[in-house]
Amino acid sequence: MPTNEKKLDELLHDLRELANYMHERGEKTRILSTQFAQHAQENSSDREFDLNQSRMLDYQHSLWHEIGNMVDKLIKKYDQK
Repeated sequence: MPTNEKKLDELLHDLRELANYMHERGEKTRILSTQFAQHAQENSSDREFDLNQSRMLDYQHSLWHEIGNMVDKLIKKYDQK
């Protein structure tokens, strides 16, 4: 049976992986948002759809990073103990 310290180390490891995943997803959605915004400038027929997609993805980008930052704070809080 693992000790509490070992469990905490494993949890912190998993939280680091989760934070990395969140930030990577944030970057992927930022890139997609930029692509939709560029397409809206180039193609007027789908402009409204592309702009809406860009806004939605930009919002998701912010959320992914916000959640990742919250996980980072938890890591820092418990990594010091």
